[in-house]
Amino acid sequence: MPPPGCQRPSKTQKPFHEQELGGGGVPAHKWLFMASGRLRLAVLPEDRLQMKWSESEGSSLGYLVQVKPMAGDAEQDVMLTTKAPKATVGGLSPSKGYTAQIFRLTGSGTTLLAQREFVSKSLTPPLEPSRRACAWGGAGPWPCSGWSSPEPPVASSPSQDPPTLASPQFRCTPPTPVDMIFLVDGSWSIGHSHFQQVKDFLASVIEPFDIGPDKVQVGLTQYSGDPQTEWDLSTFGAKEDVLAAVRSLRYKGGNTFTGLALSHVLEQNLRPGAGSRPEAATAVILVTDGKSQDDARAAGRALKDLGVDIFAVGVKNADEAELQLLASRPLDITVHNVQDFPQLGTLAGLLSRLICQKVQGRSRAPVTSTAGSPSSPDTLFTPTSLVVTQVTSSSVHLSWTPAPQLPLKYRIVWQPSRGGAPREVVVEGPASSTELHNLTAGTQYLVSVLPVLRAGFGEGLRRLVTTAPLPPPQALALAAVTPRTIRLTWQPSAGATRYLVRCLSASAKGQEEGREVRVGQPEVLLDGLEPGRDYDVWVQSLRGAEASEARGIRARTSTLVPPGHLSFSDVSHDSARVSWEGVSKPVRLFRISFASSDGSHSGEAPGNATSATVGPLSSSTAYSVRITCLYPGGSSSVLTGRLTTRKVPSPSQLSVTELPGDEVRLEWTAAAASGVLVYQIKWTPLGDGKAHEISVPGHRDVAVLPGLRSHLEYEITILAYYRDGARSDPVSLRYTPPHRSPPSDLALASKSPDSLQVSWTPPSGHVLHYRLTYVPASGSGPEKSISVPGLSNHVTLPNLLAASKYRVLVSAVYGAGESRPVSAIGHTAACPALSPDGSLSGFDLMAAFGLVEKEYASIRGVAMEPSAFGRARTFTLFKDAQLTRRASDVHLAALPPEHTVVFLLRLLPETPRETFALWQMTAEHSQPVLGVLLDAGRKSLTYFNHDPRATLQEVTFDLPEVRRIFFGSFHKVHVAVGRSKVRLYVDCRKVAERPMGEAGSPPVTGFVMLGRLAKARGPRSSSATFQLQMLQIVCNDSWAEEDMCCELPASKDGESCPAFSSSCACSSQTPGPPGPQGPPLPRVGSSGPQHAALTRPGTGSRRVDFSVLTRFSPLPLFQGLPGPKGERGEKVSEAPVQGPGASWGVCGRHRPRATGHSTWPHGPSALQGEPQSLATIYQLVNQACESAIQTHVLKFHHESARAPRPILQALGHPSSHGEAWLPGRGGRDGPHPEDGGTGPLAGGVGATAAPSQSPAGSSVWPRHPLHPPWAGVRRQGP
Repeated sequence: MPPPGCQRPSKTQKPFHEQELGGGGVPAHKWLFMASGRLRLAVLPEDRLQMKWSESEGSSLGYLVQVKPMAGDAEQDVMLTTKAPKATVGGLSPSKGYTAQIFRLTGSGTTLLAQREFVSKSLTPPLEPSRRACAWGGAGPWPCSGWSSPEPPVASSPSQDPPTLASPQFRCTPPTPVDMIFLVDGSWSIGHSHFQQVKDFLASVIEPFDIGPDKVQVGLTQYSGDPQTEWDLSTFGAKEDVLAAVRSLRYKGGNTFTGLALSHVLEQNLRPGAGSRPEAATAVILVTDGKSQDDARAAGRALKDLGVDIFAVGVKNADEAELQLLASRPLDITVHNVQDFPQLGTLAGLLSRLICQKVQGRSRAPVTSTAGSPSSPDTLFTPTSLVVTQVTSSSVHLSWTPAPQLPLKYRIVWQPSRGGAPREVVVEGPASSTELHNLTAGTQYLVSVLPVLRAGFGEGLRRLVTTAPLPPPQALALAAVTPRTIRLTWQPSAGATRYLVRCLSASAKGQEEGREVRVGQPEVLLDGLEPGRDYDVWVQSLRGAEASEARGIRARTSTLVPPGHLSFSDVSHDSARVSWEGVSKPVRLFRISFASSDGSHSGEAPGNATSATVGPLSSSTAYSVRITCLYPGGSSSVLTGRLTTRKVPSPSQLSVTELPGDEVRLEWTAAAASGVLVYQIKWTPLGDGKAHEISVPGHRDVAVLPGLRSHLEYEITILAYYRDGARSDPVSLRYTPPHRSPPSDLALASKSPDSLQVSWTPPSGHVLHYRLTYVPASGSGPEKSISVPGLSNHVTLPNLLAASKYRVLVSAVYGAGESRPVSAIGHTAACPALSPDGSLSGFDLMAAFGLVEKEYASIRGVAMEPSAFGRARTFTLFKDAQLTRRASDVHLAALPPEHTVVFLLRLLPETPRETFALWQMTAEHSQPVLGVLLDAGRKSLTYFNHDPRATLQEVTFDLPEVRRIFFGSFHKVHVAVGRSKVRLYVDCRKVAERPMGEAGSPPVTGFVMLGRLAKARGPRSSSATFQLQMLQIVCNDSWAEEDMCCELPASKDGESCPAFSSSCACSSQTPGPPGPQGPPLPRVGSSGPQHAALTRPGTGSRRVDFSVLTRFSPLPLFQGLPGPKGERGEKVSEAPVQGPGASWGVCGRHRPRATGHSTWPHGPSALQGEPQSLATIYQLVNQACESAIQTHVLKFHHESARAPRPILQALGHPSSHGEAWLPGRGGRDGPHPEDGGTGPLAGGVGATAAPSQSPAGSSVWPRHPLHPPWAGVRRQGP
């Protein structure tokens, strides 16, 4: 049957041997052409047939070659695979007919490429009979190579299928002895099932050989991680025994260390003691299925140098390149590779023939010379009988029998059989011996003796030589032993240059590292040892890197005095006190160990102690206690005693406390100070109720038991489990829970961004107090609890997170326990109320920064002044005041995207011309995220914020209306921020509108600052000087359209804005006496007018000091020269002149003030303010006068804990000195000075208020909120 994909020719076709090549007239037995290729046959020497064909078109996996005899012949077929388009087979019978078929291998199968029938003798003339076959005693075709031929031999490829083997009649009986060693791979990659196929293969290879003591000997070594000799060459003398040993071979398993295995063959299997015969030809057959995990080249080369023939058989995943490095030459005979283990059976017969051929040619039979057969010229110089004597650890003596004819010289070469650099020496031709020196002890060497001829080297001798090991030290003896030292001596070793001494405690068991010391003399002193301990001491001889076997001795150091009389007291379930009698000698420590059947532990006590507490111990357990004295020089012997611990105790003093709802708290006294792992608690209603059970960690002494109904009686039981597995006796009590009512109608209301008002309806019964617990509903914050008196039914929770939900629980605590809690969820307000009726919500930043009358005095760098109109206060922020608050304190995180920033401010001459933030909010790293910037240099206003993606966005306004803000008057500004635009209002008039993206939420953390310079860095840096009356953020963007700007006198509408209230609550219905006549008003443009007064006709001729009015005028006025010295007023002893440290009290009363003179400040030159008409100036002055007349007396209430900080003022021209006097006494029915006239106009319209004392002997008038900063004057006193 042809192989798959092949078809026999049809009957109409001519036989293959009768077909002719088209057009050439060439006989069909010479050439054969087919559709896809061409086949060429040629007979080579040794009856070998060489086949060549044209390569096929397209991709292929190779070629399958099949040569089979004609039908009816008993010979087996030959099949092989190859990558190249050629192949060679041997052993063909010249007169028989054969069929050769070439198949192309593809991924889908095989395709017939070429076919031919032929007879060998018809192809070429017959060869000599002596070169007919490639093996002895057999017939039949088989692949062979290795002889010289017109064409180079063709070897099988790694994927080649082996040919069918020779017929069973083949037998190999070499004329000389043969030693065959099989080296079989037994690694895990083989597998049990495949290992059986390997054994069948070995048996088939061994079968043709004649086994016997004088014939063929067979040995076998199996290797994986380490090689193992299964049997030696001399183990079996009959073929049946060898085959039986192969069948019983056990699979080893492991790694693939081929190099180690070849070294094992060299060192163990080829020893004379293992049956190796010097005159026998030696062959090693390696069978492996993988690549070696170590370097096998050196061992393979050493074997081949000894004349050993190595055959390498690879299976499946074997590395063919490695096989070719290991095998002997020619490689096409010694290297074979099959695709899988089942194909090994077809290779066995071929391998038997090749081994037989190889060892036949390598026979070591002696060659004799006769007259009819002259000796080879090379053998005349070959020495014989290489003998090794006088073997030491570093040298050997070689001798040999010289050849009949002496060579010129002998070259002796030796190298370690495991690999290494070869060394050599040359001796003269007459010499027959030499010595090799400087060898390594215990090492196998391959030694070669080669005759040196004129034309090269002759046939030499080779032998394996193993040096003797380095002799170890002898006669080890203990010269002296003390508690800390051992002195050891021994006899010197021949060839040793030094000695290695190792000392290790005999009880170390691998836990301690031994000590090593090298000495040059045969003695050593080991110190630093422990007394009373056994030591193992080992000594080795050294010579360079070589070391001998170790010789050892055990020695024990002397002991020290132990403690006496061991006793026990205070024995509990987990500890005990151990006592002993001390010793007379100084003791460094006492080591105490205690052991039971479960294990042992140890501890130490000071050298002056006579007792110690040991633990933790297991309850009800017997212990063996051992005590040892640790002296400075070592340890004493051991004192031993026994004790038994007590049973574990139970918990005690159980008590029950009622909790809210259906829970109770169970408390107890701990069963023991330590050692309790867990408490098991069980409570069961009496009757048929279901039991409940919980476990509590052993370090706790309280537990909450849920689910106790008030109408049932319960039995509560507790017991303790200890760490050692012991369990205490249970302890029980009975308990009936009472009935407790909780509060009802729990309600939550938000009063501010950071507070909630909680209210409830009290329950019936006497409540001791309420327990109120609150926590953020998101679970992101800690839980807090407060206690509320039992008579209360509401409470306010402060300091909450703005715009956050809170879960509040309230329970009633009775004398008999606590009720179950009731709960509710409330939400803090996002924006607090700004107006009393709650119609306007937002954030008052003035209050947030403490810019209120009751708090400003504690703020550094801030002064307060009363306002001429209403009760508003003006706050001056001096340079570098840098007011800063944490954002979490202001709660701006709840600010909605639509809001309005409102501020009423005045910029001063001292205000820097660089950009500063009126107010701004920054992140934790001081990066601005929200605020309003003022630039006095460009006279512009900028609003900025972060959008929802945290991207900075800003809008800038620099219109003429905006520039008015920088001219020194008070102005009210609205920055209305919408979702898509920002509108600016100045003095309640819309100025401009700019597009802008929606604002993001301000950060929860960070800082809010006032007046910070744009170039400043850090949280505490430079800030600007300015005045504020208002700073708010309203939580809508429409407030600017509704605000009436009633704070501005020029914008005040009498119908929609209420009249300004007096800044002082007290008043007088009776006017004071008229003041002195002041000078007339100057004309505009005149220089240096004196202080003028406005006079209004009426009863009592009221007079208004014009210089006073200029101090609260919203517009700058022209200031004249200082007036003449006033008349000396009446002295009032109980009302001294205002001095430093004094302050005005409430209306009608004075606080104590220091006495002394005060001086008028110098007045500065007139400065240009906003360009306004003179008519406007008189109109505003008239409004101020009307307000003063209607309220009878305009009173300034400047109540301050400290005087305002002086600000930078420019000095005017020097003026005449005048003496300051107290105000005159009031009229007949008017208020008197002692009645508390405190304002600048107190005591009558024409009266003059005293200035505050300055540190330099001058005084500075308080600046009015609406008075330009340059309106103040300073005069030098007398």
